[in-house]
Amino acid sequence: MNLSNKKASGILNPWSFLETEFNYREVSAWKDFVRIDQSFIRLAFFLHFLVYFLVLIPEIRNSPHGTIYFGLILSLNILSLVLSFQRKYLPAVIHGTNFSIIFLVMLILNESFYTFDDLHSLQLYNNYFLLVGFLVLFQMFRLKVKGCFLTATYSIVLHLGFIYFKLKDGPLPGFPLVLFVPDVVYLILSLIGTTIVVIVRRLVRISSELDSEYRFLQHELQIARKVQETLFPEDISIKGFRYEVFRSTPNEIGGDFYDFIQLREGNTGVFLTDIAGHGIASALVASFIKIMVATMPYRLKLHPVRLLEYLDETLLRQFKSHHASAVYIFFDFISREIHFANGGHPYLMHSQNGNDFREIETTGSILGFGIKRPIAELVSLPIASGERLFLYTDGLIENRNPTGKQLGSEGLIEILNRNKSFTDLKQFKEAVQIELSAFFGDAEFEDDTLFLIIEME
Repeated sequence: MNLSNKKASGILNPWSFLETEFNYREVSAWKDFVRIDQSFIRLAFFLHFLVYFLVLIPEIRNSPHGTIYFGLILSLNILSLVLSFQRKYLPAVIHGTNFSIIFLVMLILNESFYTFDDLHSLQLYNNYFLLVGFLVLFQMFRLKVKGCFLTATYSIVLHLGFIYFKLKDGPLPGFPLVLFVPDVVYLILSLIGTTIVVIVRRLVRISSELDSEYRFLQHELQIARKVQETLFPEDISIKGFRYEVFRSTPNEIGGDFYDFIQLREGNTGVFLTDIAGHGIASALVASFIKIMVATMPYRLKLHPVRLLEYLDETLLRQFKSHHASAVYIFFDFISREIHFANGGHPYLMHSQNGNDFREIETTGSILGFGIKRPIAELVSLPIASGERLFLYTDGLIENRNPTGKQLGSEGLIEILNRNKSFTDLKQFKEAVQIELSAFFGDAEFEDDTLFLIIEME
């Protein structure tokens, strides 16, 4: 069974051969004209067997020297196939073989239809010469601008030579115009082939330029990603709570962002935002917000609602076309309280004493529109040892699995509650990720995705 599969995928299988031989997925391959010529010769070897269908014509089948001519055509193609495995003199091999085959085909036609005594038989003789036009047009696969023209030139010369000797002492006076139809066809096909080559080469050049631009942009995005990574907090130990974080972005950089704000007297602020959209623009706005949060007046960092209002006003003033959702939590370890405000962000999920996670419903507006004041309500909770907070961006619940289903906040709560028994925070995060992977399967996240788990000490 394995042996038959190997044969099916080998050179004996024409589809496998074509897929292997003409694998030009890289733009650079379209510029390697030596490789293209090699592929051209190998393709020509397989296609030349179509010539033998000429024996279906009774006159050609009865030609006294047809067997010899067809044998020479086969020998020439075998020789050119062997020579295709080296990289020198390929143009000479191609044109030498092509000229010889065109000559032999015309010789077969001339011998098979040697006698004619009226215009009807002359036209029949002439029509078969149109078949040579396929060899003229076939040259366009070499992507050489002069390939079709050169083939058409020596096809016309050979054809005119044959009809000259045919009519030199023939029964018909002069040279009827119908005899020149194949030459006109050769010329037209050479113009069509050359035009196609010019268009393809231009497209290859444009694709090459776009490929270079793409590689440059990818390099720049990788640098931007490294720069953006420095904006995220390092894996640090924060007195008062433990945390685990997960981030994913469909692009090199994204608009989801979180930060820890170290405050006086051991207090800590946690800021998480989701910039509308994703990609470069969102990443730049996220970086701008990072700077704003870091440089804003200290008093605002102690009041979640004021902090969000400050961001709302600045975004409205600086980025009228961009907006964001955000949540800011202020951990006051002196009074043992948690204060937070939610500006249009998904509800924070909370679990206390190992109980089920539940959403803390709050009211608040998206940042950057200046919709209302106060922009959000302030929520306060007492700090309890072991309680957990789960913050996330909407990409987590709005991405779709392979069946098109969204996880939704209800599905997320179910996952959290099924794994709430894990006392180790890292194990809890890993268990949640396993279930998320099972739900989304092979589907790629279409939006930036981030979640942050905080456990109070």
